[in-house]
Amino acid sequence: MNNDEVFLGYDALIIGGGAAGLAAAITYLRRKDHGSLLLIEANDVCGKKLLATGNGRCNISNLSADDYQKTKEFFESIGVLFRVEAGGRVFPMSGQAASVRDALVYALGRKQAETRLGVRVLNVEKCDGLEGKFKLVFDNDSYIYARRLLIATGGKAGPQYGCYGDGFNFARKLGHSVESIRPALVPIIYTDEERGRMACLSGVRVKSRAELLVNGKRVAASEGELQFTDYGLSGIIIFDLSTMMPKSMIEGKPHTEIAIDLVPGETEEGLARLMSDNEGFWLEGVVEKKLSAILVREGKSEASAIAALAKRFVVTVSGTKGWKEAQATHGGVPVSEIDEKTGESLFLPGLFFAGEILAPVYICGGFNLNHAWATGLRAGGYL
Repeated sequence: MNNDEVFLGYDALIIGGGAAGLAAAITYLRRKDHGSLLLIEANDVCGKKLLATGNGRCNISNLSADDYQKTKEFFESIGVLFRVEAGGRVFPMSGQAASVRDALVYALGRKQAETRLGVRVLNVEKCDGLEGKFKLVFDNDSYIYARRLLIATGGKAGPQYGCYGDGFNFARKLGHSVESIRPALVPIIYTDEERGRMACLSGVRVKSRAELLVNGKRVAASEGELQFTDYGLSGIIIFDLSTMMPKSMIEGKPHTEIAIDLVPGETEEGLARLMSDNEGFWLEGVVEKKLSAILVREGKSEASAIAALAKRFVVTVSGTKGWKEAQATHGGVPVSEIDEKTGESLFLPGLFFAGEILAPVYICGGFNLNHAWATGLRAGGYL
C-alpha cells in the first residue's frame, strides 16, 4: 500500500467492546462529522464482563465520581435510569447488569454500527507515511487499516471474560510505557504460617476497620465488611486495600500485615470494662462466637489483653489472589502520556486510550466503571 492507492480501511477503529469501547462507539457515531467505524471484540458478544459487575446488578457509577453527571446523562439518553444506594453507589433502576449491557448494544445497533465479534487482534502496527496510519492483524491472518485507533481492551482482570491484557502489548509497540500491572480489587492471602492460625475463622463476616501495614507503617485504611476465608481476607474493604499492596510483595517482601479493628466505635477500655463487669462472659455479646474464642485464647483469658486484640487484631499476609479473582487492574498506560481532555496519545497522533488500560485504579463503589464510561465518552468525542 502506498499514498497513491485507494484507502481500504476505516476512519476509526475501536479494539474492545466493553464499557469504554461501547461508550466511545456510541458517542462517535452520534457526531455529525463521524466517518466509518469498526468495533472489534474478542468475545462473541459485547459487554460480557459487564454482566458480572456489582454481583450481577452493575454498580454503574458513584455520586462522588468525577464526571458523574455526564455518565448519568449518557445513560438516560440510551434509556437507563439510576438508583442511588448506600455510599453513593449508583445502580440501574432495573437492578440488572444485563439491562445495562443490552441498552448499550441496542443503542449501538440503532446507529448501524459495524462490529466484528469473536475476532482477536494479534498485532497493531504503525504505518509511516500512509493514509491508513494503523494496521491491525487478526487471529485469522486477515488484517485491516484505520486512520485513527482507540485501544479500549481493558486490563488483565477477569481472563474468563476475555481480558487478556493484549492492549498493554499494543501500547508498548506503539511507543507507550506501561506501569507495572498487578491484580487489584482482589482478596488478600495469608502467609503459610498464618493460615493455620486463622483456619477457625473461615466464613466469618464482620463490620470492621482495617489498616494495611508495610514494615509496621500504615499505608492505607478502609472501613466496612470484611470476610475471613480459608486462604485469606476478602470483602469490600480488603479489595480497597489490595490496590495499595506493594509491588515488591511478589518477591516475598516487605513484611506486610492487616490490622483489624473488630469493634470500631468502641474503646479498648470500654470493652475491658464490659468483660470485667460480666465476670468472664468475654465478648460473645459483641463479636461472632468464633472470633470471641480466638480472642480469648490469644488473650489468655485476660480482659485487658482480649480488648486490645479486639481493637487491633493483626494478620500477616503474603500477597493477593490472581487475575481470575481480580475486579480491576493496577497499572497500565500512564495518564501523563495522553491528553486528558481527548484521550489521545501525546506521542502518536490518531492513537487513543480509554478504560482500564489506563493506569488509574479506584476503590470499590462504582468509581472504576465510571472511569471507563467517562474516558470512553471523551475518546469517542475526539476519535
